[in-house]
Amino acid sequence: MIASAAAAQEVPRAVDDSLAAALRAADAALRAGRSDEAIEGYRRAQALLGIHLTYARPDRFYYEEGAAIHRGLARAYLDAGDAHAARVEAERGLNLDPEDSRLLAALGGALYRSGEPAAARAALEAALAREPDLAEAHWALGRVEIAGNRLEPARARAGRALELEARPRYARDFARYSALAGDHGSAARALRTWERLAPASAERDTLERLRAFYEASARERLLRMDRPVVRAQVNFDLVPGDEVPYVPVRFADGETVYVLFDTGAGWNVIDRDFARSIGVDPIWPGASLVGALGSSPGGYGIVPRMEIGGLEIGAVPFVVGDFEALRLRGRGAYRIAAVVNPALLFRDHTVVFDYRHRRIEIHRFEPGSPGYAERATRQRKTATPFLFDANGVWPVLLVRIDGSRELPFVLDTGASDVLIDRATASALRVSPAGIVVEVGEHLTQGIRPLLLDGRPGVLEGIEVRGILGFPFFRDKRLAFDYRSMVLTVED
Repeated sequence: MIASAAAAQEVPRAVDDSLAAALRAADAALRAGRSDEAIEGYRRAQALLGIHLTYARPDRFYYEEGAAIHRGLARAYLDAGDAHAARVEAERGLNLDPEDSRLLAALGGALYRSGEPAAARAALEAALAREPDLAEAHWALGRVEIAGNRLEPARARAGRALELEARPRYARDFARYSALAGDHGSAARALRTWERLAPASAERDTLERLRAFYEASARERLLRMDRPVVRAQVNFDLVPGDEVPYVPVRFADGETVYVLFDTGAGWNVIDRDFARSIGVDPIWPGASLVGALGSSPGGYGIVPRMEIGGLEIGAVPFVVGDFEALRLRGRGAYRIAAVVNPALLFRDHTVVFDYRHRRIEIHRFEPGSPGYAERATRQRKTATPFLFDANGVWPVLLVRIDGSRELPFVLDTGASDVLIDRATASALRVSPAGIVVEVGEHLTQGIRPLLLDGRPGVLEGIEVRGILGFPFFRDKRLAFDYRSMVLTVED
């Protein structure tokens, strides 16, 4: 009997040891960035926890170990790009420990990636109320701020995260937000920090060249609008087969050329030969550009001046590429000299794409005055919020497909089609005969989408499920109010 009792006491102790070892191994895999291995390790620990509960002592319920497993799974699923699974694990962990700051931070990160910034903010602020120096919560709040086009709060959050914990992604986000704000000096310093933290990264050469450009242009006053214009207007053309806006723009003192206005562009891009012809010098070396139709050596330059419908902008940063190699020259007489994302130029304006009358309007409303959505019109219109993805320029809209729950889509004026990622289309059982796209109270019927292998979007950004292109825009007026982050759709 004595031997049997001793043996019985050894069982829980052995299981305790194996659970602790499994958790240590999973934690190590997570810290090393091996998310799949970490998920497998936490699941193994979860199985061992079941054995614990079978052999548990009356005074042990293993809440702490259970919360640690859910916390690790939530963070691993976030790293693996599965926001829904991360949200489920975080919520299960909070059922065990509602005060766990890291579980609240993981929940906030999952909610942000699902396109729910208000709920994400609440969870992240709750995490910081319990642990004010939690770097991951500050970083995730920076993403929430950039989603609402709040540049300075986004920079402050990313900067605070970097002060608390030297991690490459914190440095990279601070560099990105600083560049969007026109502060190339701070962006360059942040990228130097990134280089120190990620010496073996595959992106090292790319970001070293970008940092060199930021350092060289740090003293330049960028994106100058010396004579603010309240309203500007310019017509555009739609070329059959492309259905993207070809906008006449004048660069420097040269001739007027066509530019694509593309809300899905990550950078403003200019053709190398054309850039040289208007006196862009120097052109700093950059990483290779890869487009949908080709690739090209890249570079960086600053265009001294450009004019759009009477609105002049000085010192505009551009990525430089060979449009012939990228197959972006255009069609027939329509020769493209550049691609411009209006979010990179007009962050405190409203930009209207009028597809029926083929014109672009740029409005600047004074602070405190009614925005575009509040102004009376005779047309039927609906206003709905939109977000910026983690790069701070791609507009993301929550839409319903055939009555589904709201799903994040990029609103891309440079896309000729509507596209849905294959997994989402399969889950929704999308009909090849056409779908119904619902934005707020606005419905568009009969759209035939193309399928995407993989999801568009930014690494660790909002989980975008597809792209809304021209079939959705046809015959509509779309007003992007970047100040209030509201999209107005008019028929």
